[in-house]
Amino acid sequence: MPLLALAALLVAAGAWAFTTSLGGVFVLDDVRAIVRNPTIRTLWPVSIPLSPPSKSTVSGRPVANLSFAISYAFGSEAGPGPAGSSERPGAEAALDATAFHAGNLLIHLASALVLFGVVRRTLLSRRLGPVFGTSAPWLALAVALVWVVHPLQTAAVTYVVQRVESLMGLFYLLTLYCAIRAHGDAHARAWGVAACLCCAAGMATKEVMVTAPVVVALWSHLFGVPNSGGTSRVRPILTGSLAATWLILGILVWHEHRGPSISLAPEAVWAYLATQAGVVGHYLRLVFVPAPLAFLYDWPLVSSLSLVAWQAAMLGALILLTVVAVARRHPAAFLGAWFFLVLAPSSSVLPIVTEVAAEHRMYLPLAAVVTAVITGLFVAGRTLRLAPKPAAVASALALVLVVGSLGMATRERNRVYWSAEGLWQDAVNARPSDSRPRVAHGEALAAAGRLAEAETELLVAVALAPEDPAARVRLGAVLARQRKFDAAVPHLERALARRPDDVDAHRWLAEVYAVQRRDQLAVGHYERALAVLPDDGPLLAGLAAILADSRDALVRNPPRAKELAGRAVRLSGGRDPRVLEILAAAQAACGQFAEAAATVRTAAGIARAAGDRALVSALEYRASAYESASRQLPAAGR
Repeated sequence: MPLLALAALLVAAGAWAFTTSLGGVFVLDDVRAIVRNPTIRTLWPVSIPLSPPSKSTVSGRPVANLSFAISYAFGSEAGPGPAGSSERPGAEAALDATAFHAGNLLIHLASALVLFGVVRRTLLSRRLGPVFGTSAPWLALAVALVWVVHPLQTAAVTYVVQRVESLMGLFYLLTLYCAIRAHGDAHARAWGVAACLCCAAGMATKEVMVTAPVVVALWSHLFGVPNSGGTSRVRPILTGSLAATWLILGILVWHEHRGPSISLAPEAVWAYLATQAGVVGHYLRLVFVPAPLAFLYDWPLVSSLSLVAWQAAMLGALILLTVVAVARRHPAAFLGAWFFLVLAPSSSVLPIVTEVAAEHRMYLPLAAVVTAVITGLFVAGRTLRLAPKPAAVASALALVLVVGSLGMATRERNRVYWSAEGLWQDAVNARPSDSRPRVAHGEALAAAGRLAEAETELLVAVALAPEDPAARVRLGAVLARQRKFDAAVPHLERALARRPDDVDAHRWLAEVYAVQRRDQLAVGHYERALAVLPDDGPLLAGLAAILADSRDALVRNPPRAKELAGRAVRLSGGRDPRVLEILAAAQAACGQFAEAAATVRTAAGIARAAGDRALVSALEYRASAYESASRQLPAAGR
């Protein structure tokens, strides 16, 4: 069968497995890195999308951010903001996630095609060609098929922001493929340049790309020379050029501080390394039994290596075998090295304490495991001298069964991403003893207006992790929305004791105290929140509302209220009637009743267009009151 037909079959299988991913919603880090990311809303000048905001998944990853800007250009606004955000004035509009999911799917399919090329050319190399021969394209197809439809890939493909993983994976594979073509190809120099460009792009996509030059050098060492005799075909210039792209990564890492996600404390380093023995063992189990999959892990750091003794022994043995195989130039060494080198940046001695375990990290390492299994079965069949034709038929049927069952599981797994509530409920079911999925599930339930259920879920989360500020803040917010103010305040204050600059805790305490007319306390929390987020429209509007009409002479400040409300109006684009209403109240407090009436009339027009009759009625009444007050002013005061 022609290679083009094999490629078409591969693309069709991958598209079939992941078509259901197009219905997914934005969740978790998607909001900060995509929905609230202003740098992806334009493609020109290109310096804007190449300058991602800090403290998000795309920080220090300009190529990934640019790819999201391209998806945004093909997407559209989709009405109200992220779930639950519409309750606050000035909330941003949501995006249609379809274009972003389509981009992720295209990247995944392209990666599968490149993986097919890498495996095929490696099996046809001088070292392996005599063993695999004409079977190489079929084995490469089998590897790529299993890899592209595997449900473990949903974490990197269907979770939109993890495009940073899949796009880096594409550049990683392209770098290796181009480097392979540079060994003895008629256009070796052009392929070498292409390898360097792909490697540079990968370095600007995600830090895991750091091991790509090492993997290319290892491929050259293992497969770029004849089985015996001859001279080395390792290309020092290409290897050196690829290594030079580390400079790009170094600059990006130097300029982008990852904040509390990474801890370099010696005790954290060793605890994280020991914990990864259990985590990597869990990853390997999911390769063969991909259930239950978990969107979010709250994996605790182990206090002693003895707690993961057998996993550590297993991984230690595999690493030792890999080192020995590399020293002896055994071809299988490449698969072991590929697996451990790709996992090393995030699963060894660099403690990512906010994400101890994550399934998306297996995006590329999965290829090594699948290749080892499929080629190992092929070699075993040859060793046992099985009849070629029956063996081929049996292998084809087994492949169809495996790909079909994995693909069906992937299609079903993608449907979990269709709603935030469903995704977090699934995460809780998979990891019932983890607090973080319960916090997120509670937040999703609250966003859907199911406050009593959210309270129950968050109470469990707080019981599981009493010192977690996020759990306390979310519980306090849900209690406040149910007007259980006395119960909400202790949770919010305890969260602030652990995290003094938590904006959400300050925001909710400010709103609680504002409702209770404890204006001085409310203003204090609004001010502290604005010190962290000075351009937050809802915070500006909330503080302006208190300053405009407070009964406390020490708090009331109409001129500042007018200035803050004006900023909130500009941030909302003048499209939020409630923010305009607050501006009108500030104008009226300054004695500018005519201006206040005009502002309220504008707000009423926006509310009328939105079909909010109750708000229109209230605004019209207020406009009439302002107009009446304006008429009663002396002419000199107008």
